[in-house]
Amino acid sequence: MSTIHENKLVAVITGGNSGVGLTTAERLLDLHDGQGIEICLVCRNKTRAEAAQNSLLKYKPTATVDIVLIDTSSIASVIKGAKELRLKYKHIDLLYLNAGAIFVRRGINWSHMMNEIFDSDTPGQKILHMFTTGEGLLLQTDKITQEGLQQVFATNLFGHFVLVQELKPLLGHESPSQVIWTSSRASIKSSFNINDIQHKKGQDPYGSSKFGIDVMSMALNTRLNNQKVYSHTCCPGLVLTNLTNEIFPMWIWYILLPFFLLMRIFVSNFNMTPYNGSESLVWVSQQEPETLDPVTRYESNTSFLGKRYVTQRKLPIETTTCDQLFEECESMYKKFKDGQPLDE
Repeated sequence: MSTIHENKLVAVITGGNSGVGLTTAERLLDLHDGQGIEICLVCRNKTRAEAAQNSLLKYKPTATVDIVLIDTSSIASVIKGAKELRLKYKHIDLLYLNAGAIFVRRGINWSHMMNEIFDSDTPGQKILHMFTTGEGLLLQTDKITQEGLQQVFATNLFGHFVLVQELKPLLGHESPSQVIWTSSRASIKSSFNINDIQHKKGQDPYGSSKFGIDVMSMALNTRLNNQKVYSHTCCPGLVLTNLTNEIFPMWIWYILLPFFLLMRIFVSNFNMTPYNGSESLVWVSQQEPETLDPVTRYESNTSFLGKRYVTQRKLPIETTTCDQLFEECESMYKKFKDGQPLDE
């Protein structure tokens, strides 16, 4: 039975129990005065989800905040949770695809960093590029899910793709819906291989999955704009969250904090706090979705003096890549629905 109230927007946020996801929920409640929007936190951990729900209700006691448990790395969990969402709501206005995973083996790839700096005629530019995009900076690893998928791919991209497919009856039609992906400047085109979309053979599963998000967002626009569904990607920049704990313990980040704040003179996406990082995700929700560029990523930035603002970055994406990725993911999705193995 639907819980939706007349004239209220509905915002569904994956990974909504902490960091940028939770802060986005809080800011949306502020924007709509707690009364004009319903928030649904989509999380994999019930205890943490309930803690997030309680914090939002303490902040806005009259708000409507629901929970649906989904682990985006598990396709069975996504399908089960999507069914619950279809029963709960008649329409979703804002679908934030924010859940993410990265697995770091031993932190910084120091040898790569030193080679890039000392073998370059422009070491300063190399350092800025590495810290802005993370390209080659981290020694990453990956895991295999119980369904046989690469976990970073499943969590960041494929699980969200399946969620969109399962929720299509609630998206668009009589009124527009926005699908808002949390992408990253770490979206690296050279890390992505259309013949290895799960990144089984590469060394940058995170960068590959984030570029895949940018590609998939464009593919969804091609297929769903006529249904009044508009997909866009955002980058929260460098934010201290549970995800960054995979790289360093939080105490190390706090030691490095003065350095990163100083680096804002040169690198504006060192946002540090979830509030700063959520700027682009909230800004996009306030725009007329059909006026936004589907081949642009909207990025959160913070000036050295602490002013938040949003910039736009054109994405190096070809239509053929969009079509191929969509077809690969759709084929895998259909195989799962038919009970077949999820190999590529």
